[in-house]
Amino acid sequence: MGGVEQFVETARTILLDRGCDVRVLACRRAGDDAAADDTVPTRFLGRSSWPLPVGGWRTVWRGVQQADVVVANNARHPLPVLAVLVARLQRRGAIFVVHGSGEGPQTGSRVYRFVRATFQRTLARRAVRISRPLSVSRAGVASIRRLYGVEAGYLPYPLRVLPPVAATPQLTTDEPLRVVWVGRLFPEKDPVLAVRAVERLRDEQRATLDVYGRGILESQLAGLARSRPWLRLHGSRGWDEIQEVQAAAHLCLSTSAADNVQVAVLEALSRGIPVVSTRVGDAFHYYLTDALGRFCVAAGEPDSIAGAILELCSSYPSYREDFGRNGELLTAQHAKAPSVLARLIDETALQARTP
Repeated sequence: MGGVEQFVETARTILLDRGCDVRVLACRRAGDDAAADDTVPTRFLGRSSWPLPVGGWRTVWRGVQQADVVVANNARHPLPVLAVLVARLQRRGAIFVVHGSGEGPQTGSRVYRFVRATFQRTLARRAVRISRPLSVSRAGVASIRRLYGVEAGYLPYPLRVLPPVAATPQLTTDEPLRVVWVGRLFPEKDPVLAVRAVERLRDEQRATLDVYGRGILESQLAGLARSRPWLRLHGSRGWDEIQEVQAAAHLCLSTSAADNVQVAVLEALSRGIPVVSTRVGDAFHYYLTDALGRFCVAAGEPDSIAGAILELCSSYPSYREDFGRNGELLTAQHAKAPSVLARLIDETALQARTP
């Protein structure tokens, strides 16, 4: 589950708890069951699986008609843009949560990239400008201003209830350092960089790298793993299992080339788990103490990543305590999300009802 899907699930729970009636409208791949109340048939185009609705127009119209507020997610996809445009026609309130930064490697053919860029400059831009735009990252606020020419509000990413770390792993000379990488295996997440970084690290420190996730880079990583017994690929896992895996690791690693929230980083840090991350999206804002800022490094530099991991290992118990204190501060920050989201929903609904 990616950050957008997890946001939808968490936001739905928050609103249900506050007495709202929530229905989720989503795209549907042929033969698959989407975790939504209503779905529309969809074709997925390009290597990035761009979802293009090919029917279900009455479902969209009726769903918006029955709503007081439409909360659309991801301005790069046609269905949420369509929902906001329909909301405008029906004089319904609309909030657009613009996930992602719009940066990073572009995949697919030249024609596909042109079509998607044209969509972003036209229909998506219009939908964002006629709605109430929000970003779940500070970095996203600046991106919305640059891409769409409007000011967006900031909503702290709402965290699920995170399980406590039952036992803190000890770093001894008897076992290798256990590094865990979690994410979708796509160029913008750059899992290959994680392999390069741990390979540099192993020149001075025994270490293993466990990778969790699936995506278009899976075959490339499988090829790398064949000659690297310390690299293990585990595919996709459920959220609960990922929390256990991260808690059992000595540290988590994120090597994104372009990102926004980095949910795997945010959740691990909020639990006090050490994380070495690239400085993209909001990652740097999650390291709230001066001592930990050194573990958020420039993207694309395996030597810097390896150096940060070695620094963490040099005083592991002390840094682990620092990460614990950082987690408490981070959790307190993001605990404000439910009240912020509820207030925005109320304000948008009231504004739509006011002549």
